[in-house]
Amino acid sequence: MIGSAEPRLGGERLASGAGRFVADVRVPGMLEAAVLRSRHAHARLGRIDASRALALAGVRAVLTAQDVPDKAVIPNRVPAPDGTARYLQPAIAREVVRYVGEPIALVIADDRYVAVDALGLIDVEYAPLSVCATVEAALAPGAPRLFPATDSNNVAVIRMRVGDADRAIAEAPLVIRERFTYPRQTACALETRGLVAVPPAVTGGELHLLGSTKCIHINRSILAPIFELPVGGLRLTEVDVGGGFGARGELYPEDILIPLAALKLGRPVRFIEDRTESLMATNHARELAHAIEIGFDRDGRIVAIRSIIHADLGAYVRTAGLVPAEFGAALLPGPYRVPHYACDLWNVVTNKTPVGTLRSPGRPECNFVRERLLDTAAARLGIDPAEIRRRNLIRPEEMPYDIGTVSFGVNTVYDSGDFPALLEALLARLDYEAARAEQKRLAAQGVRRGIGLAVYVEKTGLGPFETAQLEARADGRITVDTGAASMGPGLETVLAQIVGDALGLPAERFDVRHADTAAVESGVGTYGSRGTVTAGNAAHMAAAKLLSEARTRAATRFGVPEDEVKYGAGVLTARGRDVTLGALAAERRLAVGASFNVPKVTYAGCAVAVVADVDVETGMVTLRRIVVGADVGRAVNPALIDGQLTGGVAFGIGNTMLESLLYDAEGQLLTGSLMDYALPATDHVPPVESFYQEVPAHTNPLGLRGLGECGNPGLSGAIANAVCDALRDLDLSITALPLTPARVFAAIRARR
Repeated sequence: MIGSAEPRLGGERLASGAGRFVADVRVPGMLEAAVLRSRHAHARLGRIDASRALALAGVRAVLTAQDVPDKAVIPNRVPAPDGTARYLQPAIAREVVRYVGEPIALVIADDRYVAVDALGLIDVEYAPLSVCATVEAALAPGAPRLFPATDSNNVAVIRMRVGDADRAIAEAPLVIRERFTYPRQTACALETRGLVAVPPAVTGGELHLLGSTKCIHINRSILAPIFELPVGGLRLTEVDVGGGFGARGELYPEDILIPLAALKLGRPVRFIEDRTESLMATNHARELAHAIEIGFDRDGRIVAIRSIIHADLGAYVRTAGLVPAEFGAALLPGPYRVPHYACDLWNVVTNKTPVGTLRSPGRPECNFVRERLLDTAAARLGIDPAEIRRRNLIRPEEMPYDIGTVSFGVNTVYDSGDFPALLEALLARLDYEAARAEQKRLAAQGVRRGIGLAVYVEKTGLGPFETAQLEARADGRITVDTGAASMGPGLETVLAQIVGDALGLPAERFDVRHADTAAVESGVGTYGSRGTVTAGNAAHMAAAKLLSEARTRAATRFGVPEDEVKYGAGVLTARGRDVTLGALAAERRLAVGASFNVPKVTYAGCAVAVVADVDVETGMVTLRRIVVGADVGRAVNPALIDGQLTGGVAFGIGNTMLESLLYDAEGQLLTGSLMDYALPATDHVPPVESFYQEVPAHTNPLGLRGLGECGNPGLSGAIANAVCDALRDLDLSITALPLTPARVFAAIRARR
């Protein structure tokens, strides 16, 4: 069962349009909500007059700051430096607005059309303040403080030190100095955010939230005190989700405002974000700048890296806003030996939408920087790009390998893996030598073809724990509930295969249900490529407990010692008698639960190769072929692995070549629609070949590694390397994204 490409459970339901997303939720008496958002990036709020809006037929209420408790603040979800609490975001603007799109008021009406019309009837007095729309502006001498109680717009400087980078850089035979920038981006999932809040007056005792996804138990523990409810008085249910990508499941102002409105009115309230709101209000991500130096010896081996990173946090530190840049700083050495490393990470607030996590937070940024520097060094030293990576990759006999960095108090230690073998597998599948030979043939015909490589490490299986509950039913089916959430990649199928492997039953015998705090009392959720690792091991443990309980009950039923009871494919036998799991469940409930505590993070080696052509007359980059692979520890379902890696490649292509959220100097978003914020289409994605490596992880009983974030974070480095390789005679250096034709053409023209 584990290792077979089982058909995806529930796929027919989604493919046939029978999914239940937030927009599909209908509750009797349900009202609709719309948010009035600031049109200024930085302003002092004066009088808010909602009288005309309240007079509009169908409007039930308008909530402003006076209706929202002061304690309604979005907290950090991860450990944060001292003083960070001063930069947290209230659920609704109080006295000052700090970004375009910040909630000022909430309108609740009979339908969304009336609610949106009412927004235009609310009069707000603004007193504009000076705007810091960039990190440079926020750090400039005399810059206005976004938060008056602070002495700087720099929230914290996080320092990482390994060895003596200053000395090593000074003594290195080759030092490359460069500045890299990564653009601001967002998840832009198929389905925008949404939430339905059903008050206790309707449910008969609990406030029920539908649609709060990814981390329902964490969000419940944050929200219950705000609403002055016991934890048991708040129920969160996950419905179908059109993609998570990190942004879903973080706590947002609407997750507080909508339930407050439902409690105030005693009626269900629904909020569905439109696409413009999504681009403006859903977490942004990625934007940062590296000023970096890397030193090499004469043989192309890395001796040191020294970097200063400026991360643009947007207007507030929201939920997990500090995670991406710190993860990226900790993993900047990647899969390579870097004996000396120094990094100063500045986290700066600006008058833009707050940032949060986005698929593989921090890693596309650091991989872009490191992999570009490796190719630059290879060109300077006359070494093939594949060879310079061979010389620097950490070898399997060096595992476990502590790279020396720390993020959120945890040392970065690779437990196992074989990075060199992964690179060789990538080169073999690409047929690297043949690809280089073809490159030369095409060059003679005037075709500029480039080959780009990237090898990187993914952080997977994040803790602290996850839960699973199994129940055998009288009809022979088995229900699986878990605290992990389903974001679309096929968690249901994976868990059915893992439990099915343990119980000797086919995957179709299992009903894996979406997370619900009413069904699973405790859990953590899905983020950081953790679902398969954590929930999979918890489900495997629960299956063992189910078998143990079934054997005990069968032994009692048969009147034999427990060690005489044999089990196979759902049937227990002893001395010629047998009983099924279903029969035992019919007699008395047969249900167990288990929790898997994560001892440490599991790291996955990954690699990608890109073949691309560049048109020097237009700057157009055409991707011809991509090969991508990852160490999954142990493959549960090869078909899902292929889907995840291929989908990740498409995501990475968008991040690298198309996506960029732009602001003007006044903090106004210039890319507020999909006409301006471009996403990859079918013709952007070339043939993709995926493969996987199996080196068992040492951090969990099943030896699993996560996969959800392995496909995308190497694309920025590999595509940029391919473009520079195609234009190597121009000594072109790509240091900024996205790789639009205009940017590539400008770089070509500058070199010519």
